[in-house]
Amino acid sequence: VSFLQMREANELVDVTLVFGDRRLACHKLILAGMCKYFHRMFLTDMVESYSKEIVMKDINASTGVLLIDYFYTQQIDITTHNAQDLLEASDMLLIDTLKRSVEEFFCELTDKSNCISLLNLARFYDLKMLREKAQDTVCNIQVDGMDDIEDMHLLEENDLVTILKASDVLDDSFCLVQKWILAVERSNAFDSLLQLLKKKMLHNKHGMELIQHLTQLYLVNDRPEKPSLMVGTFEGEMWQSIHSETWQPIQKPRNLNEVYSACAHPDGRLIISGGVFMNTIQSDCHYYDAHTAQWNHLPPMPTVRAQHSSIYHDHHVYVIGGNDGRSFLHSVDALDMRSLEWSSLPHMPQPLQCSYVVSVSDTLFVLGGMRDGWVDWSVDVHQYDSTGKTWHQRSPMPEQCAGGAAVALGDQVYVVGGWNKSCMKFNPQIDSWVSLQRPQFSHWYGPALVWNGCVLVCGGSEEDSIEEYSPLTDKWRTWTMTLPQKQELRFAFRILL
Repeated sequence: VSFLQMREANELVDVTLVFGDRRLACHKLILAGMCKYFHRMFLTDMVESYSKEIVMKDINASTGVLLIDYFYTQQIDITTHNAQDLLEASDMLLIDTLKRSVEEFFCELTDKSNCISLLNLARFYDLKMLREKAQDTVCNIQVDGMDDIEDMHLLEENDLVTILKASDVLDDSFCLVQKWILAVERSNAFDSLLQLLKKKMLHNKHGMELIQHLTQLYLVNDRPEKPSLMVGTFEGEMWQSIHSETWQPIQKPRNLNEVYSACAHPDGRLIISGGVFMNTIQSDCHYYDAHTAQWNHLPPMPTVRAQHSSIYHDHHVYVIGGNDGRSFLHSVDALDMRSLEWSSLPHMPQPLQCSYVVSVSDTLFVLGGMRDGWVDWSVDVHQYDSTGKTWHQRSPMPEQCAGGAAVALGDQVYVVGGWNKSCMKFNPQIDSWVSLQRPQFSHWYGPALVWNGCVLVCGGSEEDSIEEYSPLTDKWRTWTMTLPQKQELRFAFRILL
């Protein structure tokens, strides 16, 4: 006669285990022989050692039935529905053989979809074999394969860094970090991750680029900061908003030109160049220091320009195209902000005004712009190689974007707004375009900027709305905050104060 038959016949049973609403009569000898927890309990002077009934508070009834059957038969059916309960019970009751069986079951199940949660489970219950299997699976996930993983919020910082170290695609890494920050919903998530990246990836080229892009995106710095949104019209009216939905006018200098070009310096300076004053196109340049609220002069451009484009890149202010009152320009000049000296660069392949210029890593891109008159808007994309000082043609935009704007986010370029309500993304690495969800409003001459991992488009002709595009969701949302005027804007920047 087996002990199982004796239990089923209720013969010589000497203790009852209570699991929820189930009462199971057992033999102490079997419990002690199969389970260290009961062995220690029955051999010590604990109350339970001589009690006829023991309540198992932390184990549910269905799991209790499985455990007792396992004690008597050494067999158990582990399924996805009961595995975690069995793991918790075997860990609590010190049933090493069962815990090992559950661990092997989870190892067989481990794949991309569950490796993050199983890795955390393995760490919690000290399951070495499962931890190694889950870690290997996590490390082998390509960054662009994380999109379908629902457990992103469970990914620990060290595991995220491991995945990032294995990737060599900056844009994919950049998007993964954004998704993780949104998923974990911790106010300090970005700061702590950035510190870990600096510690573990600073000497990795890909890591350095990622740290640089993330720092620029989230505006992390060692000093206290107040992000300030600054906007300016074609006519020279300027405002700023600091942590509020109210706008304060910026005192402009006398004789400030109209239809100027503007770009932002990382240290908080707004750099203005060229434009029209008293019906005459100018070459003068100024900068506004947001910290001191003071205007100062810069050396004038070698060429008079209006309706041109400008950008700060690698210690230089580049001024590109525009017109001189007689014709459109294809000339390019650069002001070295260290020596305050201008130099002329190779001409663009074609004359353009009102083009969009962005920098991605060490490369400048000039997109779109007017070729002749107000109706012939280009779809061309030109890349400037600063090392070889040469221009290269890239794949054209899928559509015209008249009066729009462009920004660089990660290593991608977004062209947004304009008359056609455009939204399209350019990947310079593979020279390809993707059309995205269009904004709700027509931002005719509405500038764009990067704001907390999103693309912000501000106002435009007869429009005072601010729309925000999320690359993660391919969706737009409209801010409750509006601009001070419904008017064509020349710039919109986020500057640190």
